[in-house]
Amino acid sequence: MSVDTSHDPGTVPPSASDAEPTARVRAPWITGFVFAGLGWQVASQVPSTFTVPQQIKDIDPAGHVADFAWVNTIGTLSILFLGPLFGMLSDRTVSRFGRRRPWIAFGGLAAAAALVFSGMQKTVWGVGVGYLLQTVFVAALAAGMVTIVPDRVPIGQRGVVLGWGGVPQAAALIVGGVLVSLSKGYVGQYAALAALMVFVVLFAWRVGDPPLPRERREAFSFQAYLANYRIQVRQFPDFGWALATRFLMVLGYGLGTLYTPYFLDDVLGFKNTPNDKSNDSHLLIVVAVNSVSTVALVVVAGWLSDRWGRRKPLVCGGSAVMAVAAAMLAVHQSWGMMLAAGAVLGLGYGVYLSVDGALVTQTLPSGTDRGRDMGFANLMTIIPFALVPPIAALLIKFAGGYSALFWASAVASVAGAGCIYRIRGVR
Repeated sequence: MSVDTSHDPGTVPPSASDAEPTARVRAPWITGFVFAGLGWQVASQVPSTFTVPQQIKDIDPAGHVADFAWVNTIGTLSILFLGPLFGMLSDRTVSRFGRRRPWIAFGGLAAAAALVFSGMQKTVWGVGVGYLLQTVFVAALAAGMVTIVPDRVPIGQRGVVLGWGGVPQAAALIVGGVLVSLSKGYVGQYAALAALMVFVVLFAWRVGDPPLPRERREAFSFQAYLANYRIQVRQFPDFGWALATRFLMVLGYGLGTLYTPYFLDDVLGFKNTPNDKSNDSHLLIVVAVNSVSTVALVVVAGWLSDRWGRRKPLVCGGSAVMAVAAAMLAVHQSWGMMLAAGAVLGLGYGVYLSVDGALVTQTLPSGTDRGRDMGFANLMTIIPFALVPPIAALLIKFAGGYSALFWASAVASVAGAGCIYRIRGVR
C-alpha cells in the first residue's frame, strides 16, 4: 500500500491559508482541545476494552474469543476506507463554519447515538453492528480533530499542545472504566460514555476554523480518492517512514494491551461472577496504573521536544521502554508483574504519545491536503488494532500462549524504533 500525496494536474495551488500557522494558540483553545479529546478518546478506546468484550462474553461464553476477533476486525477495518475519505472530504468542505468544525460536531453527535444503540443489543451480530457504527462516526470526528492541530498550531508549539492532547488519550480508559463501573446495565454504561460527547460539540462550536473559499474547493473524484492508497516513498520518504513507525508502535502497544481482560481471566484467574466482578475491578487497577504513569510524562515529553528541537530520540526512547514492559510479562506472569509492566509501559507510551504526533505533522507532504494526509496517518493508529485479534488468537493458540503474545509486542516496538531514524527531515 502506498500514499500518493502529490497534487493532481489542474488542481488549485496552495494559498496562504494552507501555509504553516505562526500564531500560537492560547490556554482556552488548548483546554477545549483536551476536553474534546477526552470525549473522542473515550468513545474510541473504552468500548473495545471494557464493554464490547464483556458484552460478547455474556452473550456467547463459549465463543467469545473468536466473536470478539471478528467484531473488532470488521469495525476497525472499515476505517481503512473511511479515514482518508473523510479527511479528503473535510479538505473540500465549504461552509460558513469552516472545514473541520462540521465533521467534529456531526461525528460527535452521531457517535453518541451509536454508543446508545450498542447498549441496547442482545446478540453478537447486534453488538458488531453497533461497534461498526461507533468506529465509522468516530472516524468522521477524527477527520476534524487530527487536522485542527497542523491547521492552527505552529510547529514550535505542537509538542506541548499534543502533549496536553495526550492526557485524555492516556486517561480515557481510567475515566471510561470508572463511568462503566458506576453505571448499571449496558444501556447505562454506553449512555455514560456518550454523554462525554458534549465536550466535542462545545469545542466545535468555539474553535476558530476559517472557511474555505468556494472557488478554491477542489472537485472530488473517485480516482483521486483511490490515489490516496498509492504511496510514493521515493517522493515523500519521511512521511512513509513516519507512518511505518506509528504502525509498528501501535501494533506493539495493541498486542501488549488489547487482550488484558482475557489475560486476567485465563492466566491470573480473575473472573466475573454475578456477585463478584473481580475481572472488571482488576482491569480497572491495571488501567489506572498505566494511565497515571502515561500522564506523568506525556506533557513533559512534548514540552521537552519543543524546547530541545528534537523529536526522534524521544520517540525512540519511548518505544524501547515499551518493549521492556512487554518483555517483563513475557518472562514472568503474575499480578505483581502485571502492575509493574503496566507502569513501565505507561512511561514509555507517555513519551511516545505526544512526540510522535508532533513528528508526524512535520512530515506532511503539503498544506493543501492536510485532512487527507492526517486521515491516512490516523489509520496507522487504527489498522493495528484490527490486526491484533487475529494475530493474538493465532499466537495464544498455536505459538506458546500469552508469552508469545507479549514477545510479539516487544518485537513490534523495537522495529518501530528502528524505523524512526530513517526520517531525515526532522531531528
